Amino acid sequence: MKITTRRSLSLASVAALAIILAMGEGVGNTASAQGGCQSLMVGFDRSVEHRDLVAIIAAADRVRDSFECPASERARTVRRTALAHLVDAQRLASTGQSAARQLAILEAGTRYDRPWQLLAAIGDVKQRVTGPDGQVDYSAASRAYQEALNQINDEISTPTPPPRHEIERLRRLADQTRSLSPRFVSGEVLHTRNTRGVEVEAVTVPVQFVFDSDQMTDLGRRYAEETMRFLAQQNRPRIRLAGHTDPKGSDEYNDRLSSRRAAAMRNYLVQNGYPAEAIEVKGLGKRAPLLIENEASYSVEQIHQMRRRVEVCFKDASAGANRSESCK
Repeated sequence: MKITTRRSLSLASVAALAIILAMGEGVGNTASAQGGCQSLMVGFDRSVEHRDLVAIIAAADRVRDSFECPASERARTVRRTALAHLVDAQRLASTGQSAARQLAILEAGTRYDRPWQLLAAIGDVKQRVTGPDGQVDYSAASRAYQEALNQINDEISTPTPPPRHEIERLRRLADQTRSLSPRFVSGEVLHTRNTRGVEVEAVTVPVQFVFDSDQMTDLGRRYAEETMRFLAQQNRPRIRLAGHTDPKGSDEYNDRLSSRRAAAMRNYLVQNGYPAEAIEVKGLGKRAPLLIENEASYSVEQIHQMRRRVEVCFKDASAGANRSESCK
């Protein structure tokens, strides 16, 4: 399995390769890498230079299992090895190998470390792999994206965060896949108000309702319960609940339905102790369609499902020129 830098490699994998190489600069020449460890690190660096994943894994295992290498060298080695799996998975993609094979390589990398880049790639590939039932495991994809965001929030794990647009992209993907899952998926990470300086203006709640009704389904009620719990942990801030529908039907019908559903969410929160005066309600119908990442990857019905939502807007969030329609 040779790691190659083909033109078809994604920007993420090229960046991962740059990180692997950069993290090796100076290794083997420091005071901390001496004796037997220095020899092991030289062997590991050589395997990285040759971009051979099998050799990288073998050399990394020797470093990781060595009592002569300090913890800092072992940690750097396993991080570089995990990222090497990402680059190799991208090589498989560039040569037309199946998504299932790519996923196997990515998940093997998590045995070494769980950098955000690797976890984000797992989320991407999981959306292209079907299980024995022929269905995509969207819940697993959402959990992978959310773990990537958690890693980004950890300044020790990720000293230099990715740019704002990448954090926003991962949040959208975590939200999208969560809303497509037929099972409950916790959104604890998505309720975090700030991710490495990227302020969260609104949280999408995938509350599901009975068709043509403002009555929540059982799954929808679980998401409402979770939202109440997270808002309570944030001392019940002032919020706006904005209801949204899919594009089917007239503007008048959808405006009424979205208002009723946002009001149903408000009633649930108030009944469970949220101060009524702290909640505004707004129905936007189909007039503020959700920005969907990789929209061409989803069916029309899936897109409609994502757009049927209630957004929790934080009134104390900083105002900005790019403020969403839900929060204006």
